[in-house]
Amino acid sequence: MNKILLQNNITIFIFDSGVGGISIYNQIKKFFPKINFIYLLDNKFFPYGIKSKNFIYKRCIKILKKISFHYHISLVIIACNTASVSSFPMIQKYFSFPIIGITPVIKDSINTTNNGVIGIIATKTTLENYYIKKEIKYFQKNYIIEFLSSKKLVFLAEEKIQGLNISLKQIKKIFKPWYKLKKFPDTIVLGCTHFSLIIDELKQILPKNIKFLNSNTYIISEMKKIMVNYKFLFNLQKNIILYTKYTIKIKKIKRYLINQGFNFFKKIKI
Repeated sequence: MNKILLQNNITIFIFDSGVGGISIYNQIKKFFPKINFIYLLDNKFFPYGIKSKNFIYKRCIKILKKISFHYHISLVIIACNTASVSSFPMIQKYFSFPIIGITPVIKDSINTTNNGVIGIIATKTTLENYYIKKEIKYFQKNYIIEFLSSKKLVFLAEEKIQGLNISLKQIKKIFKPWYKLKKFPDTIVLGCTHFSLIIDELKQILPKNIKFLNSNTYIISEMKKIMVNYKFLFNLQKNIILYTKYTIKIKKIKRYLINQGFNFFKKIKI
């Protein structure tokens, strides 16, 4: 069968188990407004944060094989820290197209902090990753690094996108351990793409003047490097949302996604 979308067009494939990757999509769109996007909402297995590393690795392989068979894709972004640390770079050997994975930008936080206390919020799987633990241990020689694992924040971000009111009191409760510290982190690394979607709420309940860091700058930097090596035509067509399970939540977030520039929705079996 012919692959959908002209081969000369730039088509970015972004996937996550939820809507967290939309925060990355919005950032990319600012720099590359004429790129085609396919976003896979793998909601059948939401959230990835509670799945095993082996499951996520196999799932990523399956997704990329399926999507690349049906669509021409120029670049893949694994828009999930948990999925990235569980599968990247192992999956690169399976595919010819470039893949960008994301991890918590701990190194950037070292250059940002003023009081020497850094906070990392991420899923349990991300924080337990060997390389993430090794990086944290390295920087803990000179800095205080505090971390929180919270799947509740992921669910709250999803609820916000569905148009529901989310409780600031619930968010503040998650950060209760940090309020007992001698010094509250002045720099917080958002180790999950969902957390960027509730940045306004985080700013309301946490101390003022905190610097929040995500992977957006890294992704744009990597994309620019890749774009130099590929000559593509810019020809905006459809921005596609694919999802792996129809639920009432899909109906609720559809309006939000339409406002973000997506105009085609389809359930896909993977």
